[in-house]
Amino acid sequence: MKKVLPVLLILLFTLSGCYDSRGIEELAYVTAIGLDTDENNILNITFQISVPSSGSSSNQDSGSSQSNKTNSITVKCASINSGLALANSRISKELDLSHCKVIVFSEELAKSGISNYLNTLSNNIEIRPNCNIIITKCTAKEFIENATPSIEALTARYYEVSINSSKYTGYTPSTELINFLESMKSTTIQPSAILGGISNSNNVTTSTNNAYIAGETPAESADKVESFGTAVFYNDKLIGELSGIETIYHLMVMNKFESCTISVPNLKETNSNIDLRLFKQKKPKIKVDIINEAPHISVELFLQGYGLSLDSTIDYSSNDSLKNINLYAENFLEKEVTNYLNKTSQEFNSDIDGFGKKAISKYLTIGDWNNSNWLENYKNSDFEVKVHVNIKSGYEFNKTP
Repeated sequence: MKKVLPVLLILLFTLSGCYDSRGIEELAYVTAIGLDTDENNILNITFQISVPSSGSSSNQDSGSSQSNKTNSITVKCASINSGLALANSRISKELDLSHCKVIVFSEELAKSGISNYLNTLSNNIEIRPNCNIIITKCTAKEFIENATPSIEALTARYYEVSINSSKYTGYTPSTELINFLESMKSTTIQPSAILGGISNSNNVTTSTNNAYIAGETPAESADKVESFGTAVFYNDKLIGELSGIETIYHLMVMNKFESCTISVPNLKETNSNIDLRLFKQKKPKIKVDIINEAPHISVELFLQGYGLSLDSTIDYSSNDSLKNINLYAENFLEKEVTNYLNKTSQEFNSDIDGFGKKAISKYLTIGDWNNSNWLENYKNSDFEVKVHVNIKSGYEFNKTP
């Protein structure tokens, strides 16, 4: 009997451990959540639900189309949890949020503050902390309903690829839920998010260096939604936007930059540019001093690269020519990055680059730091920017580093 009892206890706990488990056929997997408010300030939540392929069709083309098929449901509600309950009452399967890739807020809602919504979502054990935050120029419902990938088999994968494009373009920051919440509650940095929109290339004009924001890029594609630029916050409220090229500078300063393509004015011809492919050479050097209670911030960037468009009037085998290109690119970027930093301080007063993490070491106690009111004092900052550009020389000028 003594030997049987332990076996019975093991079986008892093993069998009872999955009494409330749910099979995948009973769940509806949410890939995106969108939040809007209507004219009566009522919350509208849109859930994008992935519809898996049945695998029963004999048509080869239909197999790929079914694999990225999605449905969406929008409910008017008083809160996120009540909206989730309402949505569950309207579909035959229970919504599961564990595969949600993005949380989408309309620009209008983000201007009024999103902390309550994010705190509620982060408290849901199904929401993953690496879920990305997108702020849209259109409504969140429109963004989600138009997010139908043309070259990706799975919608969830489409969101991942779109966001990860930042690694080779620099036009979009990756903003995970956990990082946004940390920045929102921090005294040393302000939050930022991905800027999204619906492409409308008919209403835009060509801009140098892709100084566009989402919804304004002059590109025609089967994919209607786009992520381009950065949404800038002060605490939990949206206060401004950065273009794609300004986002590159933001990533450079934040040490999150990997590579990009930029155009610098031609040394010898007006209305002409030289395209450069740039990479991070090493991490930036950041120094913050407090002078007369105002921040003085030094930023030093280190880049390397090669040329994409070559000018026949320039001898690229000449060391003097390459030195001039390096110097010209450095001066150009120093002005551009300085303008970007002045925009964050003077126009937005939002330290999205986290200079406060360096500034806090200048204060002896936490009380002194809190009294300095860094996030408010950031608007008084002045900047000193130094950029080092190392372009490959001679016949290697147009080769990858």
